[in-house]
Amino acid sequence: LVCVQAALGRRLKSAATIFTTLHRGITMNKYLLLTVVAGGVTILDQLSKLAVQRMLTLHNPVEVIPGFFNITYIYNPGAAFGLFGNITETLRLTILIGVSVIAFAILFYMYIKIKERDNLILIPIAMIIGGAVGNLIDRLRFQMVVDFLDFYWGRFHWPAFNIADSAITVGTIILVVTILFTEKRQILNV
Repeated sequence: LVCVQAALGRRLKSAATIFTTLHRGITMNKYLLLTVVAGGVTILDQLSKLAVQRMLTLHNPVEVIPGFFNITYIYNPGAAFGLFGNITETLRLTILIGVSVIAFAILFYMYIKIKERDNLILIPIAMIIGGAVGNLIDRLRFQMVVDFLDFYWGRFHWPAFNIADSAITVGTIILVVTILFTEKRQILNV
């Protein structure tokens, strides 16, 4: 038990050191950072979807927190919140894959053009890229996106989402807050 505690303590210190170093923007090349963050988001997203597909039955919720959170395996043919869900499949896929590729290209261009090694800008962009890639993989494989995180309060359900959606949302919020409330606005003048 003492050995386990000591090993865990060393790992937590290592994780804290990595986070502190990343936060300060000292050690990691911005392309390595992009690979680690975007790649990590994409891998986590795809592994979580694979686990849900293998362990759950479509449309059968597993209650995690009663009255608040289920894991529910669904396919979302549309975009966020079911947007474009009611148009023809060919048109929907063309629009959604096209928008994903364009968004990826724009974000990658922004990432390349950022001259400062500022992780408060680089990490959120990498999170958004990783999320976009995770959902694009689903669209190319299934012509839909696997969603499974189902939050609700009583009868009111938030639309189900996945890890990629979470990374896109959190990355966007961090990016917007950073740009609006810090002196980082000039960084995005690409």
